[in-house]
Amino acid sequence: MNQKQMEAEIKAEIEKMYRNQKGSLNEMMKPEFLACSFDEKTLAVAFPVLEWERNRVGFMHGGIIAAAFDITTGLLARFLAEQNFAPTIQLETVFIRPIPIGDVFEVSVKTNLSGRKLTHLYAEGSLKSSGKLAATAT
Repeated sequence: MNQKQMEAEIKAEIEKMYRNQKGSLNEMMKPEFLACSFDEKTLAVAFPVLEWERNRVGFMHGGIIAAAFDITTGLLARFLAEQNFAPTIQLETVFIRPIPIGDVFEVSVKTNLSGRKLTHLYAEGSLKSSGKLAATAT
């Protein structure tokens, strides 16, 4: 594997969400590939913050924030495992600031540990409009 193969595989996985998962949460969240690093084992994906994701006070719902982390970490975990299935066994999310509707939630994931049976990832989610950290997850 190399950088070009990683980028191509992850982009293809995102495209599959649009083609094969119509109406699913994954497809409805409209993930967009931003960047990846084969050497550093990192991935960045953007999620436009859409009207239907609004919570009762008008910001991105916490469950949708967690889903953005789950989608992005899942893409990286499956790539690292070289498998189509790498289930999330635990996802801890810390909410730091509200994410406004109409902004873009940019999720960056780095690998802390990648083994045969377990991958530990750390993720940060920032607001595109300000660059400010909005949430983290492990």
